[in-house]
Amino acid sequence: MESVEEDLLSLSALQHFAYCPRQFALIHLEQTWEENRFTAEGQILHERANSGEAETRGDVYIARSLRR
Repeated sequence: MESVEEDLLSLSALQHFAYCPRQFALIHLEQTWEENRFTAEGQILHERANSGEAETRGDVYIARSLRR
């Protein structure tokens, strides 16, 4: 008997499908992934977004990774 969790999709899977059904199939069905320039740049941007560091640009305050 399959567990309910096996029938669920992660949010990232839904995002991949919305962006590109082929990308979704490669990553989530075929479990094939190949890093490229765009995914490497995205990883760097996510590291910054999750850094918890804040910055100010002129009158704009930018907060990242707000704590609960």
